[in-house]
Amino acid sequence: MSKATMHQTYNFEALHDKGLAEHFLNAGKHLSGEVEVLGSAIRCIMLTGDNLSNKEIILQLIHALEITEEPEACDVIRNTLEIVVGFTRDDI
Repeated sequence: MSKATMHQTYNFEALHDKGLAEHFLNAGKHLSGEVEVLGSAIRCIMLTGDNLSNKEIILQLIHALEITEEPEACDVIRNTLEIVVGFTRDDI
């Protein structure tokens, strides 16, 4: 899959937080699992019609952690959550 196709699939351009979008757009292979998780969270939020904000992404990732049983998958979700929280201002 080409880099342009992958980014279009995950809709990172729709993120209001351009720093977060750039981080994942430039992540490379070492964050491929996290890219998948964030892309899935973005799709879920957009499908429900909610505002695509870091807060909504955080809530979606917490929900994913609550329903995921596989430890390896939880680690990837948790790492994605930590990255998003790191890019999130305290006042939202």
